[in-house]
Amino acid sequence: MFNQAQLAALNKADKVTAAAQKAAYAAPLAVREITAAYIAQLVADILACRKLGAAAVQGTTGKEAATDALHLAETSLMTAVHEVQAAARQKYARTNPVLLHDYLVSHRLNPNQATFKQSVEAIITKLAGDTLPGITPAKVAALQPLLDAYTTAAADPASQQSDATKQRKLRDAAVSSITDRRLTIQFAADAEWPFTVDANAGVRGEFL
Repeated sequence: MFNQAQLAALNKADKVTAAAQKAAYAAPLAVREITAAYIAQLVADILACRKLGAAAVQGTTGKEAATDALHLAETSLMTAVHEVQAAARQKYARTNPVLLHDYLVSHRLNPNQATFKQSVEAIITKLAGDTLPGITPAKVAALQPLLDAYTTAAADPASQQSDATKQRKLRDAAVSSITDRRLTIQFAADAEWPFTVDANAGVRGEFL
């Protein structure tokens, strides 16, 4: 996506290159080092820049989708862990409450991603040598895939953000380069068709 200033810059470049490609202006511009190849490259770069803008939008959209996937994975994992903790309270709250610490009961599990993953891993390790009411082997076995899914999802938003940032930087650099070369053409046109000659008004208008 482009901001308004970038869109205006690209639109100006479109108009200036359209004028520069006219046969009537080719020879005078070539003398001033604005060759057909120079103009053709700028036209191609404008098109490529617009594609970069589209890619930046897609990268941002991908980040949003990855963030949604992370939220879903975290919710699913947290739900499973809470069931384990509730079963631990059922078994130990009145008989051996110190064991509740092994299940991180009353601890904040997810102040950050690293702590959340470590907390779940600790609970999975504890369950390997303990049984809790209602927590079947299948439920215990399901914890690791849920943790794996969370770990994968947690990596995606950062990757998507990195891709989007790279695309935006490339887009910004491309707009800057296009603007510099568009100005070079305009400076050449200004020299070739000076404002002091009234008859040049039409040509100067084409070159903005």
